[in-house]
Amino acid sequence: MSEAARMTPEAEKVWNACFPVPMETAVILQQNTEQLGAYLVQMAQMMLRLQGRLDELEEKQKAVTVTHDEVKGIQQLIRMRADEYCEKYGLTDAKDAAKIRAAIKKAILVRYGIKDLHDVPAIARQAVEALISRWADIKLVYRIRENHRTGGD
Repeated sequence: MSEAARMTPEAEKVWNACFPVPMETAVILQQNTEQLGAYLVQMAQMMLRLQGRLDELEEKQKAVTVTHDEVKGIQQLIRMRADEYCEKYGLTDAKDAAKIRAAIKKAILVRYGIKDLHDVPAIARQAVEALISRWADIKLVYRIRENHRTGGD
């Protein structure tokens, strides 16, 4: 028996005066709302499980590091970028290029919290290449030039 069938005629008049929705529609709406709430709980649980799996996969991918050949490629890119940078700012001493290479390498190591280029996560290889290609440190150039003027190393 529905809620509306259990209502007395007086109660139904009060209901209709207070609410613009018939009792049958209100009951159906309440049931649908409860069902929707249950679906939302299920979806939230599925999303949490999915996020857990994604986090697990990301951790597994972080554990995989670049190969030795990829490290050689990264080192070659560092050398090329250092040479470009030295040419751009007129730094001709071999020690200058070494300082630039060391600064680029340090930027990579700091960025990924690692101690050696062999520890670069494989998933980050392209990001490392991008970091190398856009690396810049004008303060380092000023320090190198100042060292040349003062006769320092």
